[in-house]
Amino acid sequence: MKKSLFFILAASALMASCAGSASGNADKNVTASDSTEVRTVECVASGDVVYVDLDYIMSSSKLYASEGKALETKMQEFQVRAAEAQDGWAKKEQSLAQEYNKLQNEAMKLQQDYEKGLVTTLKAQERQAELQKKGESIQTRMTALQTTVQTEGQKLQTEEQALAEEQMVLMNRFQSIARKAIEELNADRRYKMIINAVSVVDADPSLNISDLVLKKVDELYEAGALE
Repeated sequence: MKKSLFFILAASALMASCAGSASGNADKNVTASDSTEVRTVECVASGDVVYVDLDYIMSSSKLYASEGKALETKMQEFQVRAAEAQDGWAKKEQSLAQEYNKLQNEAMKLQQDYEKGLVTTLKAQERQAELQKKGESIQTRMTALQTTVQTEGQKLQTEEQALAEEQMVLMNRFQSIARKAIEELNADRRYKMIINAVSVVDADPSLNISDLVLKKVDELYEAGALE
């Protein structure tokens, strides 16, 4: 699972700010947490429209490093287990189907040999009883497999739903702290609008204030803003 599966928020206009600086300048050479990339960010003049990359902020945040990575690992491990279980069930079902088809062919041959007088009635009856016993065994194993698939499949579905809920909660928590960070950064209303980078077709990189928001998000997270 790639990080992009997490936390890509719907494109929307958000009111935001520069880093609370009265002069309109922000910290330069801000290093994104959990990333080797270094971005130089300068606040633009009051009234301009700027943008933020929320996916970048989330994947670089201390919230993601502390909680998101662990959840991502859990989801990846679940996907592997679920795929292995489904593959195992499919192979068992295929094996039983092949065994049953082979049994049917043997039964047909027995019938043909009997009709041709190549086997006595007693021998045919004994062989038929053996084939019937094998058929019942196959049916018993098939029923047991179907029960396993239903029971274990339900457990996997429940686990998948729980992981999806954890992911949604984490996304909601990030949105909450990101909005709070943007509100605090825009307390002086120096920007008329901040938009999500996913809706930006082309823009001057200097209008990207993602690192300013990221810094504030991390500050709020460490201060227990989500508690």
